[in-house]
Amino acid sequence: METLADAREKIFTEITSEDADARREYLARFADDVKSFSAFMDEAFMRWRSIDDNIGKNEELGYVSGLVYTAITLQIESMQLFLSGHTVAAGNMFRQVLESIALALLCSSKGLDFLRRFIDDRYSSNNAVRDVLRNAARLGVLKDGLEVLKNAHAFYSKYSHPTKLTIASVIPLSGKGVFVGASFDEDKLFAYKKEIKGRLGLARAFPSFITAVKLNVAKW
Repeated sequence: METLADAREKIFTEITSEDADARREYLARFADDVKSFSAFMDEAFMRWRSIDDNIGKNEELGYVSGLVYTAITLQIESMQLFLSGHTVAAGNMFRQVLESIALALLCSSKGLDFLRRFIDDRYSSNNAVRDVLRNAARLGVLKDGLEVLKNAHAFYSKYSHPTKLTIASVIPLSGKGVFVGASFDEDKLFAYKKEIKGRLGLARAFPSFITAVKLNVAKW
């Protein structure tokens, strides 16, 4: 039987560990997907550079570029968290990815007032995905990208508040013990595949999102 001292030591180890064991398990199964993810995000980063290199002293363009960069960074960090066994934290961050890229798209259009409202703290990013869907044609977002954005937002909104999904993420399906911190559960492989597919799908669409932002700001 595990003693109080054993439990304390386990918690301390989880807090201070680098999650290498969990990451090794994920990469053993998803290394090829992670390589594809990295390639798409590299392309997204290079397209962002073409926006950022033309900011000059334009403060408003700086906000748009900052939002795109934030989306890229959070997308990479979300994948890192997931591969380290932190499913809920990764899901929460993934929602911020979706809202950041949606907000960047909205703010890239001079014909809409989202950028000024965002700068003046009069716009909630909670509505960004909804508003992109409403203004998709004006923003130049392709249909495939819209589907990725809409479906991912519907799924990852579940990570914003405690749900049955939250409980399931920390309890082994095998029924053997409990997770404290990072985890990999062989019996949840079907769920992990869905998570990887969603992240890879968004990574694939990322370059086209950034191209839409670039085309919009070119009209300023």
